[in-house]
Amino acid sequence: MKWFLYFLFAFFIFFLINFNKSRSFIHRELNLHPSQIESDSPLFSLTETEYVFNSDNQKIAYYSFPVRKPKAVVILAHDYSNPGGKNQMLSHVAYLNEASYSVYLLDFRSFGESDGQKIYLGSKEWQDLESLYDYVSSLSENRGHKIGYLGFSMGAVSAINSVAKTGKGDFIIASTPYASIDSFYQFRLNENIFSVFFFTKPALVTELGTDSQKITPENLISKIEVPIIIFSAKNDSHVNSQDAERLYDLIKTNLQKEFWQADSDHDIFSTLPGEFQQHVLSFLAKI
Repeated sequence: MKWFLYFLFAFFIFFLINFNKSRSFIHRELNLHPSQIESDSPLFSLTETEYVFNSDNQKIAYYSFPVRKPKAVVILAHDYSNPGGKNQMLSHVAYLNEASYSVYLLDFRSFGESDGQKIYLGSKEWQDLESLYDYVSSLSENRGHKIGYLGFSMGAVSAINSVAKTGKGDFIIASTPYASIDSFYQFRLNENIFSVFFFTKPALVTELGTDSQKITPENLISKIEVPIIIFSAKNDSHVNSQDAERLYDLIKTNLQKEFWQADSDHDIFSTLPGEFQQHVLSFLAKI
């Protein structure tokens, strides 16, 4: 009995040390406000920041690049980087505008010019997309036009979550999404399942709440009923490249669905800009 009590005590200390270590790392990564990334894009001087309010009453900053008689409207959703935000997406505006698509870019909560001091890795950012979607769809110039998302990593996750949760959105282009926040950290920290289950998952729940375990693409993507394409990066060093394929297999829609695995690292557009644009525009032409 005494040895059993010693074992329990030793396990408790082991758990506490590793849990605190995981939580400390996650807390530092998520409790911050990344600054706006600098941009040398000529478009940067041609627009001004506007705002909508999300359901948590936070100001969400966005840019707009409308065209006359658009084929559709594309909302760009950035990934998690520091610095980061909507300026990361400016390089996608030109080819979309030239192809007659209106474009909107937002700073997720806690990024750039938006309010907030905490990042939720898609488990709450989907609400920011919903708020911008509601505003964009209310504009007279967008009525009757399809409105959807081009999202990157966390932005792709947020887009999938938003369409699945709200039913708002006519298409999704999801580049290098992760299947869940657990999967993201398991790959990022190179942890095994035991480590994730006993240390990382409790730390994530403590830091982000139980919704972070429920509001994930792997749980929600089967509800998607709009055209969707998922991009995977074969040599991805940030996200498990198998997650994108898993998500594709979970899609149940009878509508258009596509998958492309690029021979690149996480940022496919930087490595293969021509191929990336081709896949985006080809997909959009079919919706």
